[in-house]
Amino acid sequence: MRKTLLILGSIVLFSSSAQEEKRFNIGQTSITFVDESRNRPLVTEIWYPTFDNFTKKEPKDNSKELFKTISTTWGAKVADGKFPLLLVSHGTGGNRFSLTWFIEKMVKEGYIVVSLDHYGNSTFNKIPREFVKWWERAIDAQYVLTCILEDKEIGTKIDGTKIGGVGFSLGGYTNIALAGGYVDRTLGEHQKSEDRQMPPEFPETDEIIDFEKDSLIISSYKTYKDKVKDARIKAFFVMAPAIGFGFHSPTQTEKITAPLYIVAGKGDRNTSIRNNALNYHNLIANSKLHLYDENVGHYVFLNEPTEFGKQVAPAITIDHPKVDRKKIHGKTLELALAFFEENL
Repeated sequence: MRKTLLILGSIVLFSSSAQEEKRFNIGQTSITFVDESRNRPLVTEIWYPTFDNFTKKEPKDNSKELFKTISTTWGAKVADGKFPLLLVSHGTGGNRFSLTWFIEKMVKEGYIVVSLDHYGNSTFNKIPREFVKWWERAIDAQYVLTCILEDKEIGTKIDGTKIGGVGFSLGGYTNIALAGGYVDRTLGEHQKSEDRQMPPEFPETDEIIDFEKDSLIISSYKTYKDKVKDARIKAFFVMAPAIGFGFHSPTQTEKITAPLYIVAGKGDRNTSIRNNALNYHNLIANSKLHLYDENVGHYVFLNEPTEFGKQVAPAITIDHPKVDRKKIHGKTLELALAFFEENL
């Protein structure tokens, strides 16, 4: 009996030790890649597992932050081993820090996460045409992925057979494009003009851009429309995906063979589930769908807000009184972890 207890004790100790080994801290570094073929600088944040401890720095004034931040160790040593990689695409007018709630958990669970600012369509860099050249975001992601995999330091820590894509809103569409989705940019019989109104994040401009006839937009579309798929990415997790109005036929999604999970709220008034999440799910044969209730809106998938954020930007920081953003994040992370564990 004593021997049995000793064996069981050893198993418990081993299990506990294995779990502790998986409790990584978060290392962080930043780099700007430049796609010279398109003259696009792509500011990129790399978050990775480390056993280095968080180094406390001089406190800085975060009183003007809209969202809560996470603790990381800048320039830490990457933990030994090979890790799966997640490539994150933010929503329109967002940035590489928009989903740190998601990034934090995934890194602690043993993923390297790369998040980029899409050129001309980020908080820090707004160019009107880049808000409507949606397809070029997929090219951004492909370029950054290539640079990361070829990097002599972080690239050696990545398991190239286990690469996943993550996106929110326009970043959700970006991942559907990377999976092989072909968007129809024209305002045809399947689209209504009100479906393609500019998002609230669209920059103020006196210039009138004719989406249908603008030569720069048309040229970009013709050049990149058939180059969006990236077969290196093996599974996709998208939250409240946008641009559903540009998808109306199964032929537009027939090249999507990788598993794809769609998560959205029934109360989304920015990208309604009927025209977006449900539409994508119906058109993508191998997709899975999880819908939160009618109280859950679009911006619940952004980081948790600060009190200052609630005061100055209530539209993107304050949810329905019955919605706990942290709990939605927790459930979403459960779904994502299970999905990637199964498919990467």
